[in-house]
Amino acid sequence: MKLFKFQQTFGFFAKFKFGISILAIIALFSSLGSFIEQDENIEFYKENYAIDKPIYGFITWKSITFLGLDHIYTTWWFLSLLIILGISLVSCTFTRQFPLLSISKEYFFRKKKTSFLPLPFSIKLQTIYFLKEYILLQIQNLNFYVYQTKNFLYGYKGLIGRISPILVHLSLILILLGSGLGALKNFKAQEILPKGELFHIQNPIKIGSYTPLPSISTRVNDFWVEYENKRVHQFYSNLSVLDKFGNEIKNFTISVNNPLRYQNVDFYQSDWNLLGIRLQDIKENKIYEYPLFSLNKVNKSWITWIKGNIEDYTLIFNNLDNTCLIYNQEGKYLGIKNIGELINNQFLFIDIIPSTGLLIKYDPSIPLIYGGFGLLIITTILSYLPYTQIWVFENNSNSWIGSLTNRGKIQLEIEFENLIRRIENNLVKNNLKRY
Repeated sequence: MKLFKFQQTFGFFAKFKFGISILAIIALFSSLGSFIEQDENIEFYKENYAIDKPIYGFITWKSITFLGLDHIYTTWWFLSLLIILGISLVSCTFTRQFPLLSISKEYFFRKKKTSFLPLPFSIKLQTIYFLKEYILLQIQNLNFYVYQTKNFLYGYKGLIGRISPILVHLSLILILLGSGLGALKNFKAQEILPKGELFHIQNPIKIGSYTPLPSISTRVNDFWVEYENKRVHQFYSNLSVLDKFGNEIKNFTISVNNPLRYQNVDFYQSDWNLLGIRLQDIKENKIYEYPLFSLNKVNKSWITWIKGNIEDYTLIFNNLDNTCLIYNQEGKYLGIKNIGELINNQFLFIDIIPSTGLLIKYDPSIPLIYGGFGLLIITTILSYLPYTQIWVFENNSNSWIGSLTNRGKIQLEIEFENLIRRIENNLVKNNLKRY
């Protein structure tokens, strides 16, 4: 009775065409989210989707911002579509899949010869002594679960093929839950930090509606670059996670594709830069810091100027190799200086101040989504396994054998034919003939 009421209430959502329609709409808007850049500022959309140059005649920055196409995956209507699809999957599972599984687990016997006629594979044999027992032995050898009462036999195999569609629905629901959770609880932050800096996460570039920024104290202990054939091979940041008293909880060296994970927050190495240099004036015994400026037309090269007692100097830095090129104020090349060397007997080259770029992400939906997709792959494959049934009915003169499957009919045809041949060979041995 409860199942009947549930079917009446949610029967519309359980319809196959309805679920496919919702899925198609979600796929359409997801493709729009891949086509239209997401989470950019309003000026970006005004520049790239101008009103006087609409794409396809209607896509402008006004339509994008009005419909929320600049943040599709977090809009109320997209999340509503995910909820509706989830309701459709749950309804289909309870109104169709569970009853089908329940029926598949039950055994029932065909007690009339006319009930074998609709079966795609059936045959009539003359009854001989121990024929039913021989058929039972052959069916068990084919890995059927067999039920027997009096002169009736029923067997089935491949029940996993009935369970798998339920697990497919479960995996899709997990993916939908993960997508909804990821839209509401996530953040992405970008921090540019000099070596030795103590920082908290405070520069989010994307944050979910229900996501508080975690209070994690972190220190950049060191940063260095690894070169191979004079090219950047890898760059590293050594980070320490601190408690509220400043004590180190965790120390880890991150690099590209090797993040630090703490309390489900991931710290990725994203970029690096040079901020300045430290020089010591030998005569005045003072330490000065000079900023570095990036050269526009040369990647990973910086320039700065220092004022000496006699003349001014220009310093050029190429990559983070602890050296600099020295030029006088007329642009004459004076040589290369390493850290720890004197510049014109006035300045001691103490250090280069690098900065590391950290991408910090929090997304609790990843385990759900990955788990859902993993389960989906496995259960989709298992759902193609055939569910096969076989029946035997015997009376005093004849025996009927019939079989049915939901897929893999060619394989069943081969198995059924081989079964009948073995039975016929047994009949021949007993000098009996087939009708």
